Amino acid sequence: MPLDQASPPRIALVVLGMHRSGTSALAGVLGHMGCDLPQDLMPGNEANPRGHFESLKVYYLNDAILASAGSAWDDWAPVSPDLYRSPRLAEFRLRAAEVLAQEFGDSSLIVLKDPRICRLLPFWTEALAEAGFRPLYVCTHRAADEVAASLTRREGWPASRGRLLWLRHVLEAEAGTRGQPRVFVSYEALLSDWRATVARIAGGLGLQFPRTPEAAAPAILDFLADDLRHFRSDGQRAGPELPDWIRRPQEILGRWAASGERPEDRAELDAIEAELDRALPMLRMIAGDAAPAQGAPVPSGPSAEEGARRAADRAAQAMLEEELALLRRAQADAEARLRHASAHLEAMTRRLSGEMEATLSAELSARARLPEVEAARAALQREVADLRESLRHKGYHVAELERHAGQLAERVVVLERQQGELERQLSEATLQIAELEARHAAIMASTSWKVTRPMRSAIQMFHRPKQTS
Repeated sequence: MPLDQASPPRIALVVLGMHRSGTSALAGVLGHMGCDLPQDLMPGNEANPRGHFESLKVYYLNDAILASAGSAWDDWAPVSPDLYRSPRLAEFRLRAAEVLAQEFGDSSLIVLKDPRICRLLPFWTEALAEAGFRPLYVCTHRAADEVAASLTRREGWPASRGRLLWLRHVLEAEAGTRGQPRVFVSYEALLSDWRATVARIAGGLGLQFPRTPEAAAPAILDFLADDLRHFRSDGQRAGPELPDWIRRPQEILGRWAASGERPEDRAELDAIEAELDRALPMLRMIAGDAAPAQGAPVPSGPSAEEGARRAADRAAQAMLEEELALLRRAQADAEARLRHASAHLEAMTRRLSGEMEATLSAELSARARLPEVEAARAALQREVADLRESLRHKGYHVAELERHAGQLAERVVVLERQQGELERQLSEATLQIAELEARHAAIMASTSWKVTRPMRSAIQMFHRPKQTS
């Protein structure tokens, strides 16, 4: 690549979907395929034991942005457009840049996931671009009834509230990503054939994952256990009983996830969102929320009021019936859990009783051996003391031997010097003897010695003592 060529943009795979629609499972699979997940991950809980695979910092920031606009994660009303004209927007952009840097560093392929992003797409699209990311959107679909049932179990809501929240999220996620690189998948397809879902994402977004499906398969198969899915919609119930507001988007998004988008469906989705916004005052009234809608017209006139009252009565009756059915299911579930807990408690009691008996027996045996152990310990302590005393004496003896060895070494040095001196003197004496012997031999062999021999003999006789007769 030439040095002056711009480096390729960093890629952000933005997972979009309603709460409880499989966004965590999808983000986890993308992480196993080699995409970088946030550093500060939201921990798992009872509702999502395998983890959420989303950033705690992004979660807190999104909650703060929604709160500043008078909204929250469970609000099915549209976010006020005044948010994007607020002076606080610059503050939130700065915080988003800091969060992206802290969570992903220099990574070039990340997964960004939080269902709240569906409601804040204009903000995050700009924040990602400012951070040098090119967002690629992965929209995951799950049946509205399954999402509502999961939220009912977790939050205790009536199913109608979960369906409305599902509708708001999926409509805003679809509208907010039009014209952007995106692909639609489904939670059901992810669980039944994750390889096909990964291939669909890669092909639809023109993306090459760092890991091959073969390399990631063991981890993904272990991750996508069947117990991830607790609720399945009834195919016989998914038709006429659902209002068109829910049924039609569910059919459209399900078809898109299976076979791709159809541009002619977008007008119908827009019309449903417009109807939802127009009905917002009535829906708030039914839900007991008196807060006015942002920019939504309020129906007026006798016929409109009568129709609103009838619709409200029908909706209230439906909500009461749903709540009654919910309470009955909750009661049956509580009774079943109570029976299970009682049986578990009884089994645990028997197991603990056995363990306590075994522990008590072991403790009594240990106490009976305690005097023996104490006596052995005392004997060992005495032996250690004796060894230490012996070692101390041996240390003194070693020191004395070392001192005496030093003295002997000094004496050896002195004797070696004396030996050297004596050897020198011996050598000199040997030389002198040799010289004298040579001189003696020369004298004995000289002529004068031989001539004077008679004279020496006469002198010896003269000096010899006379013998007395």
